[in-house]
Amino acid sequence: MEQPTAKISDELLDKLIRREFPNDIDKIKQKLNLINSDSHAGKNRFSAAVLKLANGDLTKIDDLVVECNYDFRDIVSMAEYPLCSDHGFGEIPADKTQEIYGNDWAQYSDWLNK
Repeated sequence: MEQPTAKISDELLDKLIRREFPNDIDKIKQKLNLINSDSHAGKNRFSAAVLKLANGDLTKIDDLVVECNYDFRDIVSMAEYPLCSDHGFGEIPADKTQEIYGNDWAQYSDWLNK
């Protein structure tokens, strides 16, 4: 099993913004617009990761956007693959890989769909 990759549509990103920051929708959109990416799909994915890591705390958004623009892999890793991040991607025991990938994806999917 390969690690699943999040596909975040414009509609889903809008739903996440409204759910996570219902009183600051325009402000969050402006902040997320500062995220750099070579693709629209990447920008949406990185934006969702920032929202997840902010955990409803508006004060975290600016720092997460800066960190994302420095190295988006850190933000995506912590948001989408927290167990893999804890283990270190190259250090996961072979017999635990499927379980960890599955648990990471279940946790992220639960957050997306809550």
